[in-house]
Amino acid sequence: RQRQMCIRDSISTGCLATATVCDGASCVVPASNFNSILSVVLSTVLTILLAMVMFSMGCNVEVKKFLEHIRRPWGICIGFLCQFGIMPLVGFILSVAFDVLPIQAVVVLIMGCCPGGTASNILAYWVDGDMDLSISMTTCSTLLALGMMPLCLLIYTKMWVDSGMIII
Repeated sequence: RQRQMCIRDSISTGCLATATVCDGASCVVPASNFNSILSVVLSTVLTILLAMVMFSMGCNVEVKKFLEHIRRPWGICIGFLCQFGIMPLVGFILSVAFDVLPIQAVVVLIMGCCPGGTASNILAYWVDGDMDLSISMTTCSTLLALGMMPLCLLIYTKMWVDSGMIII
C-alpha cells in the first residue's frame, strides 16, 4: 500500500519511481552502490594485470646475469645513491626553493624517497635496457627503502618538524 502511494505521489510530485519515502516534493531514493562495485572490479582487474606484467618481466630475467649483478653490485650501488641520495636532495631543494607548505614539502620528499617499481622495469624493457639490472635494482631499492625512507625523512624534514610547523 505504501509503495503504491509512493508511485502515485511520485507522478504528481516529480519524484523518481524508485523513491522509497515520499513526502510532498521530498523523496528518498535508495543509495546506489555502483561506485563500490566499480571500485572492487577495478582493483581486482588492476591487481591481476600488475601481477601479469611483473610475472612477464620476471620471465625476461636471465638468472646468470641477475646473479652477476648481485655479485658485482656497481650498477646497484649507483642506483642506490641516486635513489636515496640525489632524489631526496632534489626534492628538498625544490621544496625550499619554491617555498611550499610544510605538508607539501613532506609529500615531495616522500615521493623523492620512494623506490622505483614496475614502471621503471617497463621503461627499461621498452628501450631494450638491461632488464636484469633494472629488476635487481628495483628489488634492492625496495628492500633498502624499509630503512632508508625513514632515515631520509628524518634528515630532510627536520627543518619543518623542529620548528613545530608540522607534527609527525
